[in-house]
Amino acid sequence: MSEPSKPTGPADDPPGGPGDTSPEFGPSGYLPARAAQRARKIVLRAPLGAQWIIGAVVAGLVVVVAGVWFLLTSDDPPPDPWVAAGEVADVGDAAHDPDLDALLVGAGGRIRAFADAADVTYCEASNQLEAPDGRVWSLTGRGLGGTASLEEHPTLVQDGVLYVDPTRTQPGPSPSDEPADPAC
Repeated sequence: MSEPSKPTGPADDPPGGPGDTSPEFGPSGYLPARAAQRARKIVLRAPLGAQWIIGAVVAGLVVVVAGVWFLLTSDDPPPDPWVAAGEVADVGDAAHDPDLDALLVGAGGRIRAFADAADVTYCEASNQLEAPDGRVWSLTGRGLGGTASLEEHPTLVQDGVLYVDPTRTQPGPSPSDEPADPAC
């Protein structure tokens, strides 16, 4: 008895045959499945060569040198144009710095350096900045009662020392029309 003939077509073609549409790259494209599994293991176990060892050592040295350089220079004072204005403990609530022509205000949590504030003083009774002519500011430099706000120099504290950049000023906050009377 003869066996019935099987239909032939693209579904019956062996892999890699004329009807195969799978890509012909990668281990399974040119190796049998069992050999492809073994080939992956061989590739992963192959020696990488001296260039990989040298590259890893060089990359490690670059990271170590950068880390050491950062640690050695992180305590340096800021570069010019920053000027040391003194110890933070010496500022207190407010102090005038004649070298910078600025009012240093430490009340209110952050040390601020206000530009062109020679006649302005800190009033402890009202916790505000006041001028002898009756102008009043908040501790942030905001002008109260229609007074123009004070301009501020950037400040930086490092290792307990206050640094001020006298070459730049930042505009103060917008003034408030809220009435304020001097208390000192």
